[in-house]
Amino acid sequence: MVKNRFKLVIFDCDGVLVDSEPIINRIFAETLTEAGFPITYAEVTQKFIGKSLKTCLEIIEASYKKPLPKNFVELCKEREIAPLQQELQPVSGITEILEQITLAKCVASNSSHRHIQMVLKLTGLLDKFDGKLYSANDVLRPKPFPDVYLYAAEQMNSNPEDCAVIEDSVTGVQAAYAAGMTVFGYAHQSDRTALAEAGAKIVFNDMRQLAKLL
Repeated sequence: MVKNRFKLVIFDCDGVLVDSEPIINRIFAETLTEAGFPITYAEVTQKFIGKSLKTCLEIIEASYKKPLPKNFVELCKEREIAPLQQELQPVSGITEILEQITLAKCVASNSSHRHIQMVLKLTGLLDKFDGKLYSANDVLRPKPFPDVYLYAAEQMNSNPEDCAVIEDSVTGVQAAYAAGMTVFGYAHQSDRTALAEAGAKIVFNDMRQLAKLL
C-alpha cells in the first residue's frame, strides 16, 4: 500500500493519463498548414506542449502576424474526434497505477472540461476520478500559472504542501511548483533535464513506478 506522505494526488491529463498529444498535435499541424499557417508536427510538439489552446493561438497569430480563421478552433475539435476515437490509448501502466493508489485523486488540466471528459471516457478512466476534474477554464490563468492546481486542491479540501502532482510538460511542472506542491515529472516523451529544472522533485520514465515513488 502507498505510504500517506501526501493526502492528494493530482494528475495532469494529456500525456499523463492519456496518450493524446501525438494525435492532437498532428491534427493541429495539419489544420494550421491548410489554413495558411505552415508548421510541422515537430514544431507544434516543441513549441506548444503543455500550453493552453488560447496561449497556442496567441503565439501563432503573433508569429505569423495575421489572425486565424474564425472557425479554426471548432474545425480542429471536429477533426480530432474520429482519430481520438480510433487511436487513443491510456498511458501505459496508468490503469493499474490508479487502482493501486489509495489516496484521494483528481485531474487538473489546461484542456477544456469537454476534452478531459471525452478522452477519459474513451480510455475507460473517467470513473476512476469520480467527477473530480478541474480545467484551466475554471480559473483566470492557465498553466504555467498555479491557478488550476490551487483551485483543485481547494476543491479537494487539501493544502498545497500535502499534494503530489504528476506532470509531463515544463509548463505544467512550473505551475505545480509555483503552487507549492511536490511535482513528479513523467519523462516518457519529455526532456528529463527540462522537467527537473522546471521544479520536478523526482523525474521518472515508467508510469508503473509511480506507486512506489509516492
